[in-house]
Amino acid sequence: MASPSSVITLGTAGGPMQNPQRAQPAHVLMNGENPILIDCGEGAMGQLKRAGIEFRDVHHIFLTHHHFDHIGSLYACLGLNMMTQRRSPLTIYGPPGTKSIVDGLCAACDVPNAIGFGVPGQQLPHPRDFVAVTEISPGDEINIGDLKMTCCENTHYRSEDEFGQEGYLSLSLRFDLPDRSVVFTGDTGPCKAVEVLAKDADLIVGEMMDLDITMGRVRALNPQMPEERLSMIKDHLSKHHINAEDLAQLAKAAGASEVVAVHFPPGIATPDKASGYVERVGAIFSGKFSIGQDLAEY
Repeated sequence: MASPSSVITLGTAGGPMQNPQRAQPAHVLMNGENPILIDCGEGAMGQLKRAGIEFRDVHHIFLTHHHFDHIGSLYACLGLNMMTQRRSPLTIYGPPGTKSIVDGLCAACDVPNAIGFGVPGQQLPHPRDFVAVTEISPGDEINIGDLKMTCCENTHYRSEDEFGQEGYLSLSLRFDLPDRSVVFTGDTGPCKAVEVLAKDADLIVGEMMDLDITMGRVRALNPQMPEERLSMIKDHLSKHHINAEDLAQLAKAAGASEVVAVHFPPGIATPDKASGYVERVGAIFSGKFSIGQDLAEY
């Protein structure tokens, strides 16, 4: 019988702002003893260690999209593996554009690779020697042992009526394992395609944004910002991210069993506000709901 799976939420912050209580987006899907990294936001390598996982034991990384808060530790990942002389394969999966990013990060390793440790005659492995990239698109299927990954485009970049057009993609990912199914929404707005992807999922790890708090913070940090610009930001946040009610509706429509909310900008999901979000989600979704915490296991 296969070992049970689990999800460790390494980083539950969101957006291009550091949060002293939360690392930026990254999660580990444990398939038995095999860790798979989902997104690689700033701080992910240190969070892996705090979770008891060696970065050299990660052989597969999946990226939902290419906003910097989701990929900020990729360079650290490549460099640390290089400096510890990794030679086993590391495969990075992500939407189109992933290869360009990884190629650039590999190029950024040229100088430290040439320097090495200053030992005459020693040659470190270069990330180009052990990293492979597989770009994925909606409808693709990836099989890793007894795990199956499927994905769909979501509405973080554009509306559903624009799907299929030229441009970069933001993906939601589903992993079917022997003991359960797990969906990572990544960043998304309300989206029927994600509901279909998440049908009957055992666990949804989904973003949850609070529009009022976020807009209040934007105004406070940018007091001179024109109203037109503020209106554009509000429109983006409401269409390309989801709030507590949207997340609850997604889980209900999909028939999911459990939801863990993540991707919190500063000021959201603080202890004094958590019960309010639980009530808002519970009014729509009757399954288990948790406010995600860094290094928690689900």
